[in-house]
Amino acid sequence: MGMRRLTLLIGGLLAASEVLWFNPHGLATASQPPLAKPPVHRSSREPVYYRNQCIVLMYHAVNRRKLPGDVITPQTFSEELSLLRQDHFDVVTFNQLVQFLAKKAPLPPNAVLITFDNGYESFYRTAFPLLRRYHDPAVLFPIVSWLNPPHKKGLFHSMTWSQVKQMYRTGLLSVQSQTFNMHQGMQVGPTSTSPATVARAYNPATGRRESLKAYKQRVLADLIRSRKEIVSHLHERSVVGFAYPFGDYNPLLVHLLHQAGFGYLFTASYGWGNLQSTSPSTIFRLDVGTPYVSPTGLISTIKWIATLTHRNPTWHAPSHYVQVWRY
Repeated sequence: MGMRRLTLLIGGLLAASEVLWFNPHGLATASQPPLAKPPVHRSSREPVYYRNQCIVLMYHAVNRRKLPGDVITPQTFSEELSLLRQDHFDVVTFNQLVQFLAKKAPLPPNAVLITFDNGYESFYRTAFPLLRRYHDPAVLFPIVSWLNPPHKKGLFHSMTWSQVKQMYRTGLLSVQSQTFNMHQGMQVGPTSTSPATVARAYNPATGRRESLKAYKQRVLADLIRSRKEIVSHLHERSVVGFAYPFGDYNPLLVHLLHQAGFGYLFTASYGWGNLQSTSPSTIFRLDVGTPYVSPTGLISTIKWIATLTHRNPTWHAPSHYVQVWRY
């Protein structure tokens, strides 16, 4: 079955905005008190839309202004978390998904995993306080080199290690990797570029491309450094997750990731849920952090994707090069 990009309908946005305050440690917190986490055991009256499956959601930045690209408003994100709770979805942890894919533990019904890419400060200032209010866990895939010193890029200003540590101490955040410094394009020919993780660099002066040996050394060194930095700062040994920059990957990159210690690799492939039979090297995600996704559209799409996955559980991501590069 082929894959196609899903278009989600725009629905109404929540009108009221969250007011944030900062505690003595500097961590932004929603002004409303945290909501009690729903009980683990479900009532027989609560709907079960799917079992033994996890839908992974992908976000990037949050901003109060409606902007094009991978940016949503706090109002939208708040309403999505509220609807996920109201409709009896269970927001699971990174470790729960790992244990499920390793066939060591089941997932609760209606399982959803929330992920944020790149490490923008808007996650710390705006998104994470909302997650704390709902006691919902999340996974952060930062570009590690951006964290110290912080990478400054307008709206997409990155957070600091100090901010990451504050969130990590709450127990709600898992910090994984999106390279040390390879989330960028690289010239691969006179007029063409490709993600640095899969590209063999082109030298305009010589007209030659990077050797295969040099490519492997460059990529592996970056991957190992990103993992060591996270372990060193957070004293966390379970750094085994990786998000493919720009969604691109190939068998050689997968091999290098395994060498570096990453076993659970997240794609930007659309339109499928993750079963126990899903390859840990091609974990599917839905890119829902865009202005074209409404809260109600998100809920409908999760249910639809879960149904499609149930109907065709033997589908697998292609093993050949998957091109998502759009820059």
